[in-house]
Amino acid sequence: MSRAVIGVRTDSGTADTTEIEALAGTGGYEVVHATGVVAPRDATYNLPPRVVDDLATAVADTGADTVVVDADLTPGQAFNLAERFPEGTTVLDRYRLVLDVFEAGAGTKAARLQVERARLEHELPRLRERINRDEATEITRHDEEGKPIEDHKRRIDELTRKLKRIEDPTAERMARRREAGFDCVALAGYTNAGKTTLLRRLAAAVDSEASGPADLDTGPGVADRLFETLGTTTRRATFGERPALVTDTVGFVSNLPHDLVAPFEATLTTAHHADVVVLVVDGSDPAEMIRRKVAVARDQLADTEGAVVPVVNKVDRLDGAALATAREAVGGDPVAVSARDGGLSALRERVLAELPTERTTLRMPNCDAAMSLVSWAYDHTRVHDVSYGDRVTVELSGRPAVVAEAKRRASETRAGGQ
Repeated sequence: MSRAVIGVRTDSGTADTTEIEALAGTGGYEVVHATGVVAPRDATYNLPPRVVDDLATAVADTGADTVVVDADLTPGQAFNLAERFPEGTTVLDRYRLVLDVFEAGAGTKAARLQVERARLEHELPRLRERINRDEATEITRHDEEGKPIEDHKRRIDELTRKLKRIEDPTAERMARRREAGFDCVALAGYTNAGKTTLLRRLAAAVDSEASGPADLDTGPGVADRLFETLGTTTRRATFGERPALVTDTVGFVSNLPHDLVAPFEATLTTAHHADVVVLVVDGSDPAEMIRRKVAVARDQLADTEGAVVPVVNKVDRLDGAALATAREAVGGDPVAVSARDGGLSALRERVLAELPTERTTLRMPNCDAAMSLVSWAYDHTRVHDVSYGDRVTVELSGRPAVVAEAKRRASETRAGGQ
């Protein structure tokens, strides 16, 4: 495992190294030193010179081979930093570190192409900087300097054309699920907020009581690492009596460039097209961090079609005052839950209330077709009441499109029974 030292600078507040250390750990680095300061941005390195000195000393003392800067470095800053460390030391900015993590987790062809294109676009200005510096030292001949740039651009254009030919199946897949009578619920939020555990707890509600308590050591994996969910995991759940498919999406991370979101656009598309998005927040985080994380998540969910239900998770770790602080930091009347301990009835009720719903009463002749429709209604809608006599009366509710289909079938049954 490569060893890394980390430098963090922020204009104000607290120079917290927790997230960038977690990112580095997910990227396969052993973090042996981290320095965080509150200071103005330095044009030469982005970091203050004293922090660069500290990192250089740490590299020498620990034998680290990688320096990670929690910022987006200009090509010039990256080269200036590299000159301050021993030859062979790799300098990564935040963008490149996240890109490396995404590259390791890209599971689909589209994701791999998106990551490759993002990497090439990130490298292009750095290639220009290297060529300019080489030219200044007369290493590169003038008539050859343009060819690497043109080759690089050609590769980017080729990847763009390939991506345009790949269709996104997400919308079609979700339409099929809705036609089958399922509501679509997405779990979204910051990394390590407890979404995967919450998914397993919601999915366990489908099991019969005879199956015993939910086994939280089976099903989708849970690990304390960023981007544990790089694809989507979908499980069946119920809200009230309505069947739903709940999808755990990729965790958000602050300052994530939009072109790095693209490799996992399918997970975000799932959230954007969901009937309800459950926005999960770790309530044990400090209030300032909660506000920042919620802002990141809401920015990514800005064009969500369905309702967003905020959730304060991990309340088992909070006392009354801490819970009140967390709820205020999240805003939007959040539901308080503990995915680990269960007790999700309030969340299920809130999601049920937000699901698009239409209620109707169907009246049909008492015939075989009516019995088939009643059976279909139990599978695809919430049936509130059924009465039998010369006519069959069914009171039901469900997704507007499913209710419309029930009305169509009832109309056909009435026409056939005349």
